[in-house]
Amino acid sequence: MENWYLAQCQNKSFDRVLRWISSLNVECYFPLETRITRRKDCGGSRVSQKPLLPGYLFVCFDPEVTHPTKITDIPGVHSFVRFGDMPCVVRDEVIKALKCVRILRIDPTDNCVECANLSPALISAIQRIYAIPRPLERQVEFMRLLERSDVLEELLSDTSHIYTAVTGISSSGGCEANRPHPATVYSDVNAEKILRERIASRSLQRPSLT
Repeated sequence: MENWYLAQCQNKSFDRVLRWISSLNVECYFPLETRITRRKDCGGSRVSQKPLLPGYLFVCFDPEVTHPTKITDIPGVHSFVRFGDMPCVVRDEVIKALKCVRILRIDPTDNCVECANLSPALISAIQRIYAIPRPLERQVEFMRLLERSDVLEELLSDTSHIYTAVTGISSSGGCEANRPHPATVYSDVNAEKILRERIASRSLQRPSLT
């Protein structure tokens, strides 16, 4: 069965690792932090992109088909993140939320298929991670979220305002969708406060990278 896993890689070998893993027909994903700043010298804007989680790469594969050692044997790949004996399985919803929040940070009114049927509590949690300025702190917060499966289940169970989207492109190039008011879905202050307290109350066990 195919699942997403999180591999730790050397930053300087990242491009080469991507090529090697892609040659195994393994899907890869690395979320980017996109910043758009308005240029003062003209009416345009400048777009910059940096890895959200430097040194980490999401890979989707079936261990029965592609043995994990085929990936960890690639030069530049250290190991899979694990919180026990087995590599940590990253939920599909987490990957979708990472993609969704990146779009929303660029255009909060967008509502493309990446955001379809996602729990607003999960989106809020990923938004907080994106908003952390220091890469190391972002990594720690994201690992904390992955480690606490009970917290993640609570986030996924929030169906108060499920974000829905219709797959299809409108004539203007955007996604046609029925969406709740963005402030209701993405700026639930009470939900964020409860979430922060819930996660902070649980100690973070550093992931094993062996």
